[in-house]
Amino acid sequence: RVREHERELLEYALPALAAAHPDLALYGPMDPAVRGGVIPFNVPGVHPHDVAQVLDRSGIAVRAGHHCTMPLHERLDLAATARASFNVYTTRADIDALIAGIAEVKRVFGI
Repeated sequence: RVREHERELLEYALPALAAAHPDLALYGPMDPAVRGGVIPFNVPGVHPHDVAQVLDRSGIAVRAGHHCTMPLHERLDLAATARASFNVYTTRADIDALIAGIAEVKRVFGI
């Protein structure tokens, strides 16, 4: 049931993020059936640590950094990524808050 919940959240989040923020760089397969409950992303022109800090001000917790995948980040030529993680306590409202939070990041950085 945990996996099914994560998959349902991914089915909602991936297209919602892409539609609301077409410039957002989403990493990993877009098929929820073949990915775990995490979405690494970057807001173009904003360092992931800055993204995380602005989101934190709105009560949205994401991780920023290499996420124990530094070789992959180097291969993709990425300094870092922000990562949203989903689990049993995550709701669609949390995803909607993330989408709104990314809009706030863009506002703060003039994007």
